[in-house]
Amino acid sequence: MPDIEFSKKIIHAIEDKTAYYNIEILPKVLDSYRLIHSCVKSLMDVLIQRSLIKPDPYKLEKKISGVELISNEPFTDAERSLVIGTRISDYECILDYICTYNKFSVDNLSFAKIKKFVDFNSTFNWNSFNEASAFPNTRGLATLINDAKRGASSIAVNTINDIIQKCSTTTKLINATLKDLNEFQKEAYKAYIRKDIFEHPKFNIEKASKSITDEQAEIKRIFPIAMAKQNYYPSLIEEIAKEDLSPEKATLQENLLRKLVIEKKDTTKKVKQIDSKTILLTSTLALSGLAPQLEAIINKISENKIILQSENLSFFEKLSQKLRKLFNIPEPPVIYTITITEPSTGASTKEKIDIQEFIALIQKKIIFYNSFSVRQSPGFVKIEQSPADKILEFINKQIAEAQKLITQFIAIDNYFKTTATPETRQHIKGLKIEITSLKNTIISTNQHRVDYISFIEEQEQMKKLGITNE
Repeated sequence: MPDIEFSKKIIHAIEDKTAYYNIEILPKVLDSYRLIHSCVKSLMDVLIQRSLIKPDPYKLEKKISGVELISNEPFTDAERSLVIGTRISDYECILDYICTYNKFSVDNLSFAKIKKFVDFNSTFNWNSFNEASAFPNTRGLATLINDAKRGASSIAVNTINDIIQKCSTTTKLINATLKDLNEFQKEAYKAYIRKDIFEHPKFNIEKASKSITDEQAEIKRIFPIAMAKQNYYPSLIEEIAKEDLSPEKATLQENLLRKLVIEKKDTTKKVKQIDSKTILLTSTLALSGLAPQLEAIINKISENKIILQSENLSFFEKLSQKLRKLFNIPEPPVIYTITITEPSTGASTKEKIDIQEFIALIQKKIIFYNSFSVRQSPGFVKIEQSPADKILEFINKQIAEAQKLITQFIAIDNYFKTTATPETRQHIKGLKIEITSLKNTIISTNQHRVDYISFIEEQEQMKKLGITNE
């Protein structure tokens, strides 16, 4: 007969492991998707900055209502920029939907949904990311990424490589978790059969007890009544019957219960020395990520400046401009009157800036940020050797300056768009994407800074209470 006692054990084990997945495992999957989303946005920024793809003009009009599979059909080399630009934009939109709207829970991740997630994860093969890939999307994106690396600084190249590696590692982790969850869902399905069918008043236990075949037949008879909304999986039903009535039932039951055991973490208190300075240094490294973003911004500002200047230049003025460039003669000052809007108050003030001096200032900042972008660099070593309070002071100052720059960039962006004539406005390059990237880098930097401050405050509070690290 169906093993009722075993059924109770299984149902209890499934309930416990469902809670474990919902609380411990699946939130980490969401975090992993958020990391991939951030990486993909950064890659898109690079490709757009290098004019290798164009921003999707229809992005805001697209309605994403679930995880959708993106085409991996072949395309010609001439179509590469347009096709990959569209597909990676769609990929990013779906990642955004996953991170914002998808509920990661056992109940919400059926067999079909798990398969769809796994298929979606293969849109780009990050694990084998090269131009020789058999997959058109991967091959096309790898080609564009390699084009972006040509002529780029070593910092920019390393950043791109790091992004690809993160996508590869994170996708592997997600797929491994989804594979485990798929196996768990099989056992959960079997447990619900035991619960809803074995306990059903119309289920004939006596008849089901005769043989494996008879138990399968009885489950199938009651299935439409008790589980009408579920799919019927004959192979899983057969497993249930074998666990109840086969000669190997003891082994099968033992293996299944062992499979559902939740690995207990070692809760023994250990002395863990945390170097608070390391948190600050992580913040410093995050700060250095401003360099490539600032470089992209001043490139656009320089191009927009030329476009704006060319609107009203006479023939002789254009000739003078070319001669100055030819003989390396400094340009006369170009003054912009921009409108600065204070983010916190919304108050607006007028500010005059010499755009050439401003560009030169940003170039110095780029060199400065690059000087400590690698742990082995002299700039980073110098910061590392400084006291923690000085490093914190340094980070506070840089964050404040970066935030001020963002308000200036927004104002300059608006200046270009409002000053240019309708004919030239279409050639003006917006700074919105780059400004968003700057904001994200500042957020990341500030988060590490806040973590450090919180840690220090916690340590001070523990000292006051007489609590040691042990």
